[in-house]
Amino acid sequence: MNFRSPNSAAAPQVQLKTALPALTDPLIPLLKRLIPGSLAAVAMTASLQLEVWQPLERAAYGALFRLRGSTGWDSRVVVVDINDASLSKLGRFPLPRRHYATLLNQLTQAEPNIVVMDLIFSEQSPDDAQFIAAMKRHGSVVLAQAWDREGRPWIPLSSLKQVAIATGNILKIEDTDGIVRTIQSQVQTVPALGIAAIQSYGMIWHPILLPAPDQPLWINWSGATQQIPRYSFTDVITGRVPAQTFKDKVVVVGVSALGVDSLITPFHRNPPTSGVYLHATVINNLLQQNFLRLPDRRWLALFMLIGGIGFSVTLTGRKPIHQLVLWLGMCLSWAIACVLAFQIGVWLPVASPIVFLSFTTIAVILRDRQTLETKNQALQTLATVDGLTQIANRRHFDEYLNGEWKRLAREQLPLSVILCDVDFFKRYNDAYGHPAGDRCLQQVAQALRQAVQRPADLVARYGGEEFAVILPNTRVAGAVEVAEEIKLHLKAMEIVHETSEASAYVTLSLGISTTIPIPDLTPAILVATADLALYDAKKQGRDRYYVRVF
Repeated sequence: MNFRSPNSAAAPQVQLKTALPALTDPLIPLLKRLIPGSLAAVAMTASLQLEVWQPLERAAYGALFRLRGSTGWDSRVVVVDINDASLSKLGRFPLPRRHYATLLNQLTQAEPNIVVMDLIFSEQSPDDAQFIAAMKRHGSVVLAQAWDREGRPWIPLSSLKQVAIATGNILKIEDTDGIVRTIQSQVQTVPALGIAAIQSYGMIWHPILLPAPDQPLWINWSGATQQIPRYSFTDVITGRVPAQTFKDKVVVVGVSALGVDSLITPFHRNPPTSGVYLHATVINNLLQQNFLRLPDRRWLALFMLIGGIGFSVTLTGRKPIHQLVLWLGMCLSWAIACVLAFQIGVWLPVASPIVFLSFTTIAVILRDRQTLETKNQALQTLATVDGLTQIANRRHFDEYLNGEWKRLAREQLPLSVILCDVDFFKRYNDAYGHPAGDRCLQQVAQALRQAVQRPADLVARYGGEEFAVILPNTRVAGAVEVAEEIKLHLKAMEIVHETSEASAYVTLSLGISTTIPIPDLTPAILVATADLALYDAKKQGRDRYYVRVF
């Protein structure tokens, strides 16, 4: 004998269908909590690629330098200024090359040192022979070259280049706000002037680690130029500065006279400083190995994605004030982390993560508000709608009737109420069962909705098999017309009711009551009158309406 159920083969499928909701349902709220942070992270990653927040990051860049303040300067780097005082004594710029020969002769007395000329000697001069001889005697002179706006090179004379230890470019890259933040390690196979100087330094003293040639260098500005060892050009060539001052130094020679080669840095805008300090700073950064370091954008995007999701989950479901406190705390924490990281030479983006946290917070608050509104609407529906028939319930009927009674009492306009009762409904339940009875009530409610068309009218389940209709600004004739429409729509449905004494189909008895509301009375009197009319309709044989006016 086989005792297995005929449906046993389908049992695993049934179990699977039962198990899947149990597994997935708890995940749905979690996934919803992840959405705001994920969307904000995707948007921020795209905006980072498009550099949308670049102006804010540049403003934060300057603020970080000012908060950090000045840092130590490497004593091996000194500057010889061709300043305004020097030009007033020696004449207009460019100076005759014999003065540079005199400078080199002075510095030769303090060898070893490296002289880095932040000047371009691209044209012939009567003093070239004297200058070349001085370069040969010194033996460690680095010359500069550049390009004009059309891309044509400005290079030193070949006779000068032959006796130089190295040549470097002095290309200056200004951002849109005028600040120089980076230099290229190499341009057209020519190293930056500072890198050429450090390569020469390695030949005399010891090698210094150099950056990759294709890598931009983010300059770590040291602060006020007053802390940089600098000497007036005229003081050096006239011997006022002892030659031994420059022993074992990298001597950067350039123009700091006003208006010749201006340079804007985070510490120098009004007034700007001189371009000679750009290359001196690059050499200083190379010696101290302290260029600014930036995180890889890919890691930053991943960090934002993970952080945004976590932050989104943390914020979700909290009170708005707590969400704002968390947002403020995270923004302050990130700002402090950026300041601390900058102290050790790491430039973390400041503005974009804070904007990202703000976007995530706004997204979560809006999503929570929408969720709350949806829940409130659902609660409102539960409070005012009958669960079985999906029309207004008794509570909503009472509230709406009270409101219309007061309004129409002020305006002195009529108000009608129709009470409806399903004829012999107990017999229907007994004959067809309660599920069929529930379906019958739903169909009756549908007939009522079809018959009552005006937006101001209300159809409600009054209780059990009883229904009610509120008809504002409706006189007796209008209420009777609605009652006729209700009967017609219900009749068209032909809901079989074999145990009814009124008809072979489900029918309604209706009681109509109409009045002009009086402020001193309550609408209960109108409902009571309609109930009496309903009783009269039943008494007269059901499947009909009866009217009472007071």
